[in-house]
Amino acid sequence: MSSTVLRIVPIDPYGSSAQSAELFPDSIKAALDRLEQISRMAHQNDMGPSAENIEWAKEVLLRVLPRYFLLGAEIDAFQREIHVNWEHGNKRVTVFLPSPRRLKIYCEEVKGTEIEHELVPGTNSPWAVSGVLKWLFE
Repeated sequence: MSSTVLRIVPIDPYGSSAQSAELFPDSIKAALDRLEQISRMAHQNDMGPSAENIEWAKEVLLRVLPRYFLLGAEIDAFQREIHVNWEHGNKRVTVFLPSPRRLKIYCEEVKGTEIEHELVPGTNSPWAVSGVLKWLFE
């Protein structure tokens, strides 16, 4: 997003709130169920993400706060990578998980006839995903 400054705001992973009291909401269950489906398909055709990459994806998604950000996330495998996509209004975020301990975050926003996009620099922390999703849903 060349002219738009993406504000990544840290999310307090240990903060106290009413939302943190919900330990295993349906949004987490749906995400983990989808990763289990991907895991089963990977074992069947031997072309999908490794077991280690699936565990990494679980670790990343379990750190998304607030948990309701996971609602509507589309989780798919592309060859050995895992892609997690969100769309909200004129914005889109894709988190690429190419291998264990690596992630890339891509953002785009449609402004009139222009599409501004950015690969978020220097993000390899699962906690960065929540900050970008905060931008997506504002």
